[in-house]
This record gives sequence, structure tokens and C-alpha cells, in this order.
Amino acid sequence: MLLRRWSQGLAAVLILALSGPAVAQSLSPIKIRYCHGYGCKMRSPVVFSRADLLTLKRILEAGRRSPEAERAAISRADQWYERKAGAATGTSSDAAKGEFGVYTPLTQLDCIDESVNTTTLLKLLEGQGWLQHHRVGSVASRGLLFDGRYPHNTATIIEKVSGRRWVVDSWVRANAQPPDIKPLDVWKKEGGRRG
Repeated sequence: MLLRRWSQGLAAVLILALSGPAVAQSLSPIKIRYCHGYGCKMRSPVVFSRADLLTLKRILEAGRRSPEAERAAISRADQWYERKAGAATGTSSDAAKGEFGVYTPLTQLDCIDESVNTTTLLKLLEGQGWLQHHRVGSVASRGLLFDGRYPHNTATIIEKVSGRRWVVDSWVRANAQPPDIKPLDVWKKEGGRRG
């Protein structure tokens, strides 16, 4: 484990050195607030170092060839982001489809937390100019209880050429697992705890 961390750190330093001073200068550390505890009850700081930003940039560069490839890269970026934030905030044990309870641990995330966090990541990627085929959309919702579906929210992206909206839904899986990325119209038809 120590060797792996050391090699990752060395790789980041080498990337910075090989990227040149202009890239290194443009990637200043960024601090975000990471929601957890249900309904953004807690907003814990997570700092992205220059090396972290270079890692995210490298992940997104793998998706430049097509919208499909970029969605796959967004999935990998979201998984990386959840590992990083989980370690920084104590939410690494966040379970899939967390349920609200009287004594819900602050280490768990509901769909509000997940949609805010994923949108924060997507806006960071967009702000850095690393999204080529998509732009960040608004949070989408489905389910109203009286329609037989559990209320649920998710982050979205919009494919630039087609205008099609896609969901990036990390609530459906445990921390750092691949989020559901699917067309919004398909996601809107699903619902409840099983769908």
C-alpha cells in the first residue's frame, strides 16, 4: 500500500514536470464542500491538489474521441472523486441506495447529497474545459410517493451535439462504484427502490 501511494505521488510529480510550467501554474489547488449526512446536513471540505487535478484531467482526456467515451471517462472520474472524498470525509463506507432513518450516520449519503456532489464534480470538469462532448445539466427528479415511486434526484449532463440529457446517478451504488449513466428519459420511467 505504501509503495503504491509512493509510486502514485512520483507519477504525479513526473506528470507535472513533463507537462511544463504553464499547465502546472494553471492548476491551482481547489477546495470544495462535499455533502453527506442526508440532505447536505454536513458539508465537509475536500481539497484537490495540483496532482489530483492532473489525475482528473488525464481521466477525462481518455474520453475525447466520442460522447460515449466521455461518459465512460465521467464514470471513472466520479469513482476516483468518491474515493478521494470518502477518505477525506469519512464517507468511504457509504452504502448503495442509502435509506433514511432516525439515526442515519453522517457517513452515509442520500440522493440529495449524491446529486449535489456529482454536480459539483461535473462543474469542476466543465470549468476546467475538460468536457468536450457534454455540458452540465440541472438536477433531475422523479417519483412523488403518490405515483407509487420513491422520490429521487440525480445529476445530469447534456450531450452538446444531440441535446440529449443523461443522468449520472451515483446513489444507486456504494461509494466509488460506477454510477448509472443512462438517458434521462429512460431513468424517468424507472423508479422506486427496485428500479
